[in-house]
Amino acid sequence: IDGKNHHIGRYDTEEEAAVDYARAVFKYKGEEELDKARTQKNKNLLVIDLNDVPPQQPIPKEGLIKEGSSKYVGVCFEKKSKKWFARIHIDGKNHHIGRYDTEEEAAVDYARAVFKYKGEEELDKARTQKNKNLLVIDLNDVPPQQPIPKEGLIKEGSSKYVGVCFEKKSKKWFARIHIDGKNHH
Repeated sequence: IDGKNHHIGRYDTEEEAAVDYARAVFKYKGEEELDKARTQKNKNLLVIDLNDVPPQQPIPKEGLIKEGSSKYVGVCFEKKSKKWFARIHIDGKNHHIGRYDTEEEAAVDYARAVFKYKGEEELDKARTQKNKNLLVIDLNDVPPQQPIPKEGLIKEGSSKYVGVCFEKKSKKWFARIHIDGKNHH
C-alpha cells in the first residue's frame, strides 16, 4: 500500500494464513478483485522481449532461502520442465521472461527485465534494499474470507493457497499480498 511492503502475519496453519490473505485482498483490492483472483488462470501472463538489453548482474535474495528455491530474485525452478524460469511483475501483471537450463541464466535475464522495464535506479535499489518498506497490515475490520486456492500442479511443501508460504526458520505459515506493484508481507 502506497509503495510499501505490509506484513499480514505468521500463522500456525496454512488455512489461517490463506484466510487472512483473502481478507487483505478483500480489504485493499475489493470484492471484485477477490472474485477475480479465485477464477483467474494466468490471464495476465505475458512474454517480454530482452533482445536490446545488455547483460546485468543477478539480484541475490535476502535472508533464509528455502531448500530447492533460487538464490536469486525473480527466479524459480519448475519441476515439470526441469528448467529454471524467470518472471517479473509489472503494472499488476506477471510477465514470463523465459525458461533456462541454469539458475544464473534466469537470474541474469530477470535483472535485464528489471533494467529495461523498471530502470537502472530500480535495479540498483533491488540489489541494496533489505525490507526497508516492511509494514504491518491491519485486518481487524475485515470479516473472514474463503481462501483462494492455487490452480494446477502445486509443489510439494508449498501452500495450496494463493499468497501463502511456509517459513522453515519460524515454522510458521505467512501471507503476503501484492498491492500497487509492491509485495506486502
